[in-house]
Amino acid sequence: MKTFDFNALVLCLFGAALFAFSTQSQAQCSEIFISEYIEGWSNNKALELYNPTNAAVDLSDYRLERYSNGATAAQDNQKVDLSGTLAANSVVVVVLDKQDPDGVDFEAPVWDELAEAANLWVCPVYEENNTMYFNGNDAMVLRKISTNAVIDIFGKIGEDPGTTGWAEMTQNHTLVRKTSVTAGDVDALNDFLVVDEWDGLMWSSDSLNYTLDSVFLNLGSHTCDCGTTQVREASSIVAFEVFPNPATGDLIWVKGERAIREVVMHNLAGQQIGRQAVNGGRTVELSLAAAPAGMYLMEVHFENGARATRRVVRK
Repeated sequence: MKTFDFNALVLCLFGAALFAFSTQSQAQCSEIFISEYIEGWSNNKALELYNPTNAAVDLSDYRLERYSNGATAAQDNQKVDLSGTLAANSVVVVVLDKQDPDGVDFEAPVWDELAEAANLWVCPVYEENNTMYFNGNDAMVLRKISTNAVIDIFGKIGEDPGTTGWAEMTQNHTLVRKTSVTAGDVDALNDFLVVDEWDGLMWSSDSLNYTLDSVFLNLGSHTCDCGTTQVREASSIVAFEVFPNPATGDLIWVKGERAIREVVMHNLAGQQIGRQAVNGGRTVELSLAAAPAGMYLMEVHFENGARATRRVVRK
């Protein structure tokens, strides 16, 4: 179980405009660091921070910063100050706050499996704060505010890897810090070699190899040579069935174990392509006549407030 002293806090704060980097080494197991990086389809973006020490850490002394597309400085709305207390040998999961598409340009919400793991939500309004809008070629920095010291760097400051550099292993990937890593990378000048410190899993569009469980499997706990967090308790999810799936015709049926409020369909780019109200029924017929062959993401909203997501393939 993760130990954290608040639930689903949304942050939209700016950090101070200070840009300082150090090439000094950091003592092992003495400071928090980024333990997992998720850059998935649509708005599924998250950073997991791990506290390897034997004492609780006040997160209000830390800030996340995004250096986009090779920038050498982060703008004010690309920084977010954290908050709360992170217990010893525990993690906090920071997620872009896309929980409901209504009123947010109808963008796709983060998937249920990620929402259930989230501890700290970061402001979704791009103009106000876009720290968590990284897309694989942005460097992310974890900074300690009181000392202005860089605690960890993901990527390389001032370098845009494009599509053939390290972005090949960061975009559409879940990356977990290797167990041998016991401190953050504080050298802003060194090359970013993903395989040196990270184990990666690609978000494949291959319906035979892709599962939600795999890309979120390690989120919420971390193991390294400093120690191991306690195992995260599984959250209950309201189940539903889709048949036939894969679909060979124009119609599919959705059957939930609880009353369904509505069904929303998204393509893999996160764009909403369909929405159908159900108003309490447990079975609904949906038409795929306007959808070309491919894989889609179905989100079912239940009357009790629960939501669940599933892949739907049309042949």
